[in-house]
Amino acid sequence: MIPRKVIFSKLWKTVLFSCILLFFSVNAGVTSRSRGSIDLVFCIDLSASTNGLIDDVREKIWDIVNQVGAYRPSPSFRIGVIGFARPSFGEENAYVKILFPLSDDYDALENELYKLKPMVEKGDQYVGEALKVAVKKMDWVTDPDAMRVICIAGNGLVTTGNSESFRNACDEAVKRDIVINTMYCRTRNNAERDLPGWMEIARITGGQQFDIKIHKRTPLVLTSPDPARLKVLASNLNNTYIFYGKNGAFRYRMMVANDKRAYDASMMSFESRLYHKISDRFQFHQQGWDVIDYIKISNSDLEENFSMEEMNDSLKFKTPAYVRELAVRLKQDRNRIISELRKHLPYDRLNTINKKLEDSDLDKSDAFERTTMQALNKTAIAKGFVPASAGQDNLY
Repeated sequence: MIPRKVIFSKLWKTVLFSCILLFFSVNAGVTSRSRGSIDLVFCIDLSASTNGLIDDVREKIWDIVNQVGAYRPSPSFRIGVIGFARPSFGEENAYVKILFPLSDDYDALENELYKLKPMVEKGDQYVGEALKVAVKKMDWVTDPDAMRVICIAGNGLVTTGNSESFRNACDEAVKRDIVINTMYCRTRNNAERDLPGWMEIARITGGQQFDIKIHKRTPLVLTSPDPARLKVLASNLNNTYIFYGKNGAFRYRMMVANDKRAYDASMMSFESRLYHKISDRFQFHQQGWDVIDYIKISNSDLEENFSMEEMNDSLKFKTPAYVRELAVRLKQDRNRIISELRKHLPYDRLNTINKKLEDSDLDKSDAFERTTMQALNKTAIAKGFVPASAGQDNLY
């Protein structure tokens, strides 16, 4: 006869082993879900009646990137931008133009948006045509579980041009599991006439309809105790990059220019930009033009499969050993600077911002970036993601 203690011990081990298996099986599911994809396309009205709307998109990209990047599980996140209602885009294109295809190259996205001339052009808003381009001509992720969202911002009648065009685009969006959120810009007194169509777009596709105000600014929520020191650290961080290759110099200048654009926009935008730069979404992903990241990813000694002629002029005649030693020193400098930046831009920065904005008495319901995040969060939760405001954010 087996003693009761032995039976109990075996039973306990069996239960424990089963719990361990259950734990790992559940977490295995979470791990696979962490590769979930989110595609977001902005359709931006660039007519005279919405002058300044593109500025809101450009200045708030980093806030949106950080907030979505903090979703748990962590998604693969791409953004694309379409402009419409600008006559210079061509009548043959229904005044619609893809300004940037879906991509996770946010630096290139920001750079392209700032190329857009701030001219004011009075044009017809062919909302249906803009949506048709967004639905059919953007390279949407094909994963059936992916989250696909269009945020269209503008005003005017959605029936301008082909009166059925917007409905056809909505029907196609539903087939492709694309949610469309509409953001109506109240810049004139035609809302009573215009709004029903914008509401119908959201209703058909399972999205939400919002009113927004152009250049409506939410309160600045800063986490850095010393903004002047933050600017110095940002400059020092840029000095740790060694560019190489055909596009290396261009990529480096673009990175520095995007820092300056964020700084000129506001200190909060600057903080958001730097928070992205020290995150896992940016660090060790510049191997195509930065020698330090290249060595980190490839573990190369630069002796083989690397042409010293691709180096910038000050280094192309140096030995591979010299450049590698320099890269190792700069990598140490970069790690030290990032560690100091994280004292200014703490781990829980996004939760701090969200909490303070929730507590603010200022009405934020019609601000572009908060409206965008409200729309994304609702769809994300339905897809199984947890936004930063409902959990911990962790970009690094």
